[in-house]
Amino acid sequence: MKVSLVGLNNCGKTSICSVAFGQKNAEDTQSLNPTIFYEVRHYPFLGFQIGIFDFGGQEDHRKEFLEKPELFAGTDILIPVVDLHDPKNFENAKKYFKEILDIFNQSNKKPKIFLLFHKCDTKNYQKELIDANIKQARNIFLDLFVEFDFNFIFTSIFEQNDLRKIFRDILLSSHANLKINIQKMEKDLQGIKTSIIITDILGNILIHNVQNVGSGFILRQDLRDFLNSCNNIREKIFTSDSANFKGKNDDGKEIEIYIFKYIISVIIMKSRDLDKNSHDKVAILINNVKLLADLIVSANFN
Repeated sequence: MKVSLVGLNNCGKTSICSVAFGQKNAEDTQSLNPTIFYEVRHYPFLGFQIGIFDFGGQEDHRKEFLEKPELFAGTDILIPVVDLHDPKNFENAKKYFKEILDIFNQSNKKPKIFLLFHKCDTKNYQKELIDANIKQARNIFLDLFVEFDFNFIFTSIFEQNDLRKIFRDILLSSHANLKINIQKMEKDLQGIKTSIIITDILGNILIHNVQNVGSGFILRQDLRDFLNSCNNIREKIFTSDSANFKGKNDDGKEIEIYIFKYIISVIIMKSRDLDKNSHDKVAILINNVKLLADLIVSANFN
C-alpha cells in the first residue's frame, strides 16, 4: 500500500510521520529538518507492507513533483495536510492540491483521500484564531475533493494517542471488516477492569487501555522485547501459528500473552484477581481477537 503525504513546507507532514510512526513526541519534532525532495518509510503493519511517501513542501520540490506525475503513481491513499496556523497560504495549498488531483484525474486513478486539518491545537496559538482558521479552511478546501472517496480529520501532534488511532483507521480504510472489528473491540475494552494491549506481532499498537504503553504506534521497548521473545518460542520451539504464555510473581501480579496466527497478540497485565464480569469480558475479547486474526490472514492473501 502506498500512502502519499503532500502539503506546503512547514505544514507538519514529517512531524506527523515522526510522532505516529517514529517513536518521537511532539517536543522532539522541533529539531526535524525540512524534507529534501521526498522520503519513503516502509512500515509493516498487520502483515501489510505500507510505504509512507513524505513529499517535501518547498516550492521547487512541488514544481518538480508536478512535472513528474509518475511519482504519484500507485498511490492508494493520498493525505493532503493543511496548516491551520498558516491561513495566508490556504489558497496556495488549494492550488497545489488541485494540481495533484488533476494528475489523478488524467490517469483515471482515484486514491482514497484523507484531508488533515493539522495543528488544530491551541498550544502557542489563540483559540479564537484557530476557530476562525478552521471555518475559513473548511470553506476553501472541502469542495475540492467531492469527486473522490474523501474524508477530513482534525489532527495535532500533541494528541499522540488520537493520531495513532487516526492513522490506524486510515491504514485499515481499505479493509472495512478489520476496521469495524477493531473499533468494536476498542469499545469493549473500556469496560474491562484490567490492563490490556492488542498489537500486531511487531509491536504496532492497535488498541489499549494502559498509560505510557508506547510512542505513537510503537509498543514500548521492554514489552516489545518480551513479545518478541515469546514469538520466537512460538515459532522455534512450539512450531505453531498460535500460542499463549503466562508469568506470575509472589505478589500475585500476572502477565499473559496470546499470539494468534503469527500476526496479532494480546498482552494482559493483572495485579489482582478479576471479578467474574471482567473475567468473562476478557474471555470474549480474546476470542474476538482470535477471529480477527483469521480475518487479517484472509485479507493478506486476497
